[in-house]
Formats: sequence, structure tokens, C-alpha cells
Amino acid sequence: MDPMEPQSSSSSLLLRDISNFKTPRRPCHYKPGAASRSNLQSPSPRFFSASKQTPRTASTARRPSATARRLKAFEIEQSRSSRKAQLQKQHSLRTLSKSLTAWLNFLFDNPRSCGCGSDSSLMGQGSRGMGPSGKGKRDSGPEQAVGLEATWRSPKRQRDLRWKIPEEGDGGSGPIAFSSSAFAKLRDSLTEVCSFDDLVERMSVYLSLDCCKEIFTVMTQVTKVLSMNDKGNRFLGFALNCQLKLIFLYWLPQNIDDGRLKMKAHCPIVTDFGMKEKATKTLFSYNHLWLRIGLYILLGGDSLLPNGEIESDQDIAFLKMVVEKQFLSHAGLAKSYAYNKKVEGLYRPGYYECLGNVILKRFLLLVLILDRAKSWSSLPLKYGIDGLDGGSPLLFTIGTSVKSSSQMVTDFLSSDVMHGEGNLIAHLVIVGYKVSHHQCPLVEYEFKLVDILEDLQDGVRLCRAVQLLKQDSSILMKLTVPSDTHKKNLANCSIALRYLKEAGVPLYDDDRMEIVADDIANGDKELTLSLLWNMFVHLQLPLLVNSEVLADEVIRISGLTVHKSLGTSSTSLDILLHWIQAICDNYELKIENLYSLTDGKAIWCLLDHYFRKELSCSSAQKGIKGEESIVSASDYPDAVHSFVLSQRLTALLGEFPEVLEIGDIIEHHGACNGRSVVLLLVFLASQLIMKKNMVTV
Repeated sequence: MDPMEPQSSSSSLLLRDISNFKTPRRPCHYKPGAASRSNLQSPSPRFFSASKQTPRTASTARRPSATARRLKAFEIEQSRSSRKAQLQKQHSLRTLSKSLTAWLNFLFDNPRSCGCGSDSSLMGQGSRGMGPSGKGKRDSGPEQAVGLEATWRSPKRQRDLRWKIPEEGDGGSGPIAFSSSAFAKLRDSLTEVCSFDDLVERMSVYLSLDCCKEIFTVMTQVTKVLSMNDKGNRFLGFALNCQLKLIFLYWLPQNIDDGRLKMKAHCPIVTDFGMKEKATKTLFSYNHLWLRIGLYILLGGDSLLPNGEIESDQDIAFLKMVVEKQFLSHAGLAKSYAYNKKVEGLYRPGYYECLGNVILKRFLLLVLILDRAKSWSSLPLKYGIDGLDGGSPLLFTIGTSVKSSSQMVTDFLSSDVMHGEGNLIAHLVIVGYKVSHHQCPLVEYEFKLVDILEDLQDGVRLCRAVQLLKQDSSILMKLTVPSDTHKKNLANCSIALRYLKEAGVPLYDDDRMEIVADDIANGDKELTLSLLWNMFVHLQLPLLVNSEVLADEVIRISGLTVHKSLGTSSTSLDILLHWIQAICDNYELKIENLYSLTDGKAIWCLLDHYFRKELSCSSAQKGIKGEESIVSASDYPDAVHSFVLSQRLTALLGEFPEVLEIGDIIEHHGACNGRSVVLLLVFLASQLIMKKNMVTV
């Protein structure tokens, strides 16, 4: 046996112990009978490096004192109270934001119901609108429809009907603007397009005398070549020498009948399926309301006129069939150029050239008529937003890329369709064919609010609210639309705040924190809602509630000749508080301020006071009569029934915004924001007192 072997074995054992970092086991000191504590570990760790547990000392094992426990409980209670107050504040702000959203949407949709637009200054003096002005809705309802019986212009600018061609039996008396020879060339040129006399009659419904003359003059220049027998050309013939005269004749604007302005020989807009679909799609960029009117003027047929109802898929399919079968084709040409009448689609040479000229004249006449009709009936921006504050519906649909009459001409008569045309618009301008209508982005803007903080950041809706409440449309001239950058948002918000400051609206919140344009553009919740509340109190409240009428109502309810609390310095909110206090005094209910109405009891007393009906007593022979309320004040159920019933009953009297959502009322068992109840109270006063006073007067 090697003498070194035991030594090697002992050294390996020592290294193994060191590698495991083991410490000597210490005997556990157990007390007899303490078997339940046998699983307790030693206070010292078994491993030096692997242990993460610090040794327990006497100080850490000591239990906290009663004072420390009370302090900890107090801190927890403070935390819970702070969290509860924060949640209540969030719920309150959320309820207020929903109430202000409902108010602004109601203001944008029904400005007249909010007291805006009652005079002609908002709608524009001399407005030529064809729909009921000030409705606040774009292309909505039968009243906005454009038909033969629709009112296209205000009473200040009635259409002159004396220019119409007299019928037989009138004796030919009265001025006649369209004689048989005035537009004889145009009559001959439009023979295959439409009946000239029928065209004049249908145009007279929608256009003025000057517009009709202008359209016929332009179409005469486009369709017929200018001859040297005309007065102006005779003057040029005498004034210019022969060389200059030849140059003038070379540059003389040519036209459709002369063959210098024409489609390609094979008429791709008809023969090519893809080009035909593109042309039809381009025509449908027009608002269907206007497209129906244009096709009716050109083709006739009362079935094309809009009836004021919402278009169905069947109506759109019918309109598309009219475009394909009537506007882009000609039955008379097809018969005259047909090789065999029994074989459809086989035509003699020259058919597609003639059909192209007919389609070209129809299209140019259609675009010119709709451009002049829209320009004549639209509302200038300095008087309001066209289609919302008056004027006429949008000429082009919102979802299409075509936004101007010149773009319509360019897209429909592209280089793939026209023969030898580079810049078609320039050619038409030389001839005298000019279209000017351009649909600005503001008239397409969707003002409905969904998220009030996000939707107000661009400043456009805020400026719209200022325009309606102040009845000052000059703010619209300074807007930047579309507002797609933060810099443009700041500019629009600054404009709105400047107008509000001029109107006397405070630009600070309850804590005297100043409200600037950055706060609105960045979506600061509390400051934005404070600004809207100030707008409601200082601009909307005076329009809805007349302070003098409300003060008289307070005196009537209280039974006093003069109310001691009503003075010349009383604000509209003070008079509103005295009104609800006078009602609740009859029910022995004390109201401290307007923000203590969240329990709904005051609203229930208000309903009990106003919604009463006369009830004849049993002794009706003696003429004794009494009143019975349709809601019983003694059977007050809860705040949910009170707020829901207040909005439902008042809505029966007229248009009324849902200031308090039913879901929030049920969730919080009433209203959780006093200002939301004040908004409801103001609209209740407007419906119950103001309208009743107007009916009485």
C-alpha cells in the first residue's frame, strides 16, 4: 500500500468540502416537547455564497408597536381616501365631458334650437340658398331636397320670371330675352343633343336669367365657329391688314362642329369597357342630388327629380342605367347609322364620331349648368358654411377625389379620350368655356364630436361653436382647413380664444389658471372643459334664457311683487338659482346652490310644478277646479327616475339634448357632476318658460 494514498484521499476530501462551501453543522437547541418548531432553520446560513437571506437580529424580529400600527393604518386610510377622491373626480369630469359633448353636438345640428341664427345676419344677407337656412344639417331630410317646389333663394333675391318665353295666348306681351334668332346657331347645334325649347323651360326652374344667357352664349362659342360676319369680327376685318387677318383666323378658337375639338374616332368612352366605367364613376363624383337635376335638365323625365327620400340601392342602379343608356348613347344615331336594324352593334362609318360629338356637347353643357347653378345658389363663406348655414347641398360627394368643375372636365375628357388635346382646360378657356366652382374643405368638415378632447385639438369645431354662439361668420375666413399639423392647430385655437376674449368669456378655470392655445391643442382635460363651461355660461345661457322673463317667473312663483334677492347685479346663474329655489320652497326643500342638485329631488319638484293638468273636482257644479300633477312629489322614487323623466317629458315639447346619459345615471345612481345638472336645468328653463312665454305672447 502506497504511503501517500491516505494523504491524497484526505486532501480530496478537504477540497470537496471547500467547493461546497459547507459550514459545520451546529446542533439545534430544542426544548423538550417543542416538536412543532422542529422545522425552524438555524439563524445562520448553511451556505456562504448561495444564501440570500440576511441573518435575523433581535431588532428585525421585534413586532411593531401600537403607535406604529396606528400610523400605518392612518397612511392606508389616507391613500384610500385620496384614491376615492381621485376616482370621484375622474367620474365627475367624464360626466361633464359627455354633457358638454351632447350640448355641442346639439348646437351643431340644431343651432336655431339653441337660440342661434334667429336673425338674417348669421345666414348672410342676400343669401341665395335653396334650402331652409340655419338648420345646421348637411343634405338631411326632405326639406333640404332640391326639387321643383324647393325654395332656392331667400325672399330678398327672388327669381325674375319675366324672361320666360310666353305661351300661346299671352299675346306676345312682355320682354322676351330669348328670341328665335338670338341663339339660332346653338339651337341647330343641339338638335341631336336635346330640345332647345324644353332645355330653356327646365333651366328656368333652377337658374336666373343672367345665368341662362351666359350658358347659352358660352355653348354657342364652343359648338359653333365664329364667322367674320359677326360684329366684332367685322371690326377686326376693317382694322387689321390682310397679314394680321390671316394670323387671327389661324388662331381663331375652333369648336366641336368644326371638328377641332372632338373625341378620338373610335369613341373609347363608349367602345372601351374600362374607359366607360371610369367615365361613369367620374360622373358619380357629383352629388346624386345635383346629378339628377343636371340629367333632368338635359334629358327630361320627372322620374329623375329627387323626391326627398333617402336613396336606395335600386335608385342608384336606375341612375347608373340612365347614364349608360341615355347620356352615353343616342338611339336616333344608332338607327340612322345601323347596317341592319335587326343586328345590334353594327354601324356604318362615322357613327362613333357623331356619337362622340353628342356626348361631348352633353357633358360640357352638364358641367356648365351645374357649375353655374351651384355658384349662384351657394352661400359665401363670409356669411356661413355652405350647406349648413344656408346655400345649397354640396356639388361633389365627400368621398371622391373630384372637388372642382375643372377637375371634372379633366378627369372625364382625359388624353385617352380626346383627340390631339394637351391642356384641354386651356383650350376651353380660349374658346370662352370657364368653370369656377371649387369645393373647399371646410364645407366637407364633419363637426360631430365623439371624443371631445381629441376632436377639439384642431380648433375647427371650437371656431364653429364661436361662430354660432356669437353669430359672427368672420371667424370662418381665418380658419386653416385641413388642420393637419400642430402649428395649424395652434393657429386655429388662438383665433378661437381671441374671439372668446373679445366676447367677454373668461379664459381661466376655477383656480385662476390661464387657458392658452397650447392647452386646447394638447388636449388638457380640465382646462378644455373649463373653457367650454365658460362658453356655455357666458354665450349659450343668455341665448336660451331671458333673464327678465325668468325673473318675472320667480316673482310669480314666490307670490311677491318684488323679489328681494333679484337685483340689477344678478347674473343669469343667480336668477336660475332663485328660480329653482322658489319652486322647491313650495315643497319645503332647501337648495343651497346650483351644484347641490345632483340628488334629483329639485328636478322632481320642478316636474311636479310644471307638468300639471286641470282636474275637475266632485263638486264640479259649483265651478271648483283643482290641479293634479302627472308626477307625484310625495312619491319621489330616486334620482335615476327624476333625471330620466325630466329629459323624456321635456323632449315632448320640442328638440332637447340628452345632457345626462341614462347609462351614467344608472351607474352612479344619479348625476355625479353639478355642472351637468346645470346644463340640464338651463334647457329645462328654455323649454318650460321661454317657449311657453313665446306662445302666450
